[in-house]
Amino acid sequence: MRRVFSTTLAALLALSLLAGCGGTEPVDGVAQNGDITLTFWSHQETGWNEAQDVIINEFMAANPGIKIKQESFPYDDFESKTQTSLISKSGGADIYSLWGGWAVDFASTGAFSPVPDDFVAELRADSYAPVLGAFEYEGKCYGVPLEFNIEYGGMLVSVPKFAELGLSYPTTWDEMIRIARENSEARGVNFELRGFDFPAWDALTYIWLSMILSSGGQYMDGGKFSFATPTGIETMQKLVDYVKIDRMTNTDGITNAEELEPYHKFFLGETLMVPRGPWVVPEGEDEFGQVYGEDFEYVAMPFYGNQKLFAAETGWGLAVNAASANQEAAWKFVEFWLEKERLLDYNIACGMIPPVKSISHEPELLDAMPYLAPLVDILDGGVFIGYFNTDTLKEAVSDMYVDIINSGISVADAVKGLDDMLNAE
Repeated sequence: MRRVFSTTLAALLALSLLAGCGGTEPVDGVAQNGDITLTFWSHQETGWNEAQDVIINEFMAANPGIKIKQESFPYDDFESKTQTSLISKSGGADIYSLWGGWAVDFASTGAFSPVPDDFVAELRADSYAPVLGAFEYEGKCYGVPLEFNIEYGGMLVSVPKFAELGLSYPTTWDEMIRIARENSEARGVNFELRGFDFPAWDALTYIWLSMILSSGGQYMDGGKFSFATPTGIETMQKLVDYVKIDRMTNTDGITNAEELEPYHKFFLGETLMVPRGPWVVPEGEDEFGQVYGEDFEYVAMPFYGNQKLFAAETGWGLAVNAASANQEAAWKFVEFWLEKERLLDYNIACGMIPPVKSISHEPELLDAMPYLAPLVDILDGGVFIGYFNTDTLKEAVSDMYVDIINSGISVADAVKGLDDMLNAE
């Protein structure tokens, strides 16, 4: 998610303390004619909002006594309004379309209504490990997943450049690194071709975590960060060497990300391979006019170690406001949304991977988005990243990485410092 979240949340928390600790003001949802009216908040995203409208209309047709009032906002406004209402525990919506990572900050505060027990049992039996993680607190669940959010396992590859080089797409880590090393071209600080452009806000952290996990290592120990292990140091040294020694790319994807992210440079023809989540595929087609299969493809990214393991955070989901006067009706709407066929249709409409095992391999999904094939085969290897603010981790790892590249600090000392800083926070 966006880097502004931590700062915004801290400011809002400070305001909430100044406001005092009064009781909860319920969300009033009773219309004059006796019908229940539920307010649903989401951010503005045309395809998503249209898919949400379909579900809302279907639900109201099946439940004539319940009205759903949808309100969508520009992303920054939505983020701020949602956080403000959850911190103050007053007003807001009955139902939120919620980024799962936010639940880490709010599930413990009583801001969310617990998911009904029967619904939770069904979800836990069918869900992949990462998709419920951030919604859970002290044995209870406070939200439901709409997607499997994945930022590891796939990469963009340039079809014409691989053809020009007479190369096949790599199927092992060593092969991928060899191809990137041998075909990167730089003149001083300027790259004519980046072989493997991995330093970026999400990609760097998720690659490192997978390298550790797939090698049989761990990055947490008893609730504390523990990157300063032989595996953690060895894998970070590899990532540093790919830039400092092999010159596959540089750190522009971190230091100049506001101008051009690595996948932007890829679609501009400057890169051979870029690891990224599958959402970049439609962006390449819609925003850059690229033709899938001719200009680029999305293929499996090899694993570093012998185990196909990777970390993933809880993505978009739904949560019910504990201040809602109509929680039972709100959960009825949520359960309606998560009925298997309807959830599959929503995932396809929004370009998402389903969060539950029972529909993630349905042929309709790959018919609509064939580029997801390398990802749905590895979903069982996803582990929940951990119960912490993931933006804090990504920012700390990115800053550490750039510091190693630029300052000459040893990887071992830098990684030890990372542990100390994260655990102090």
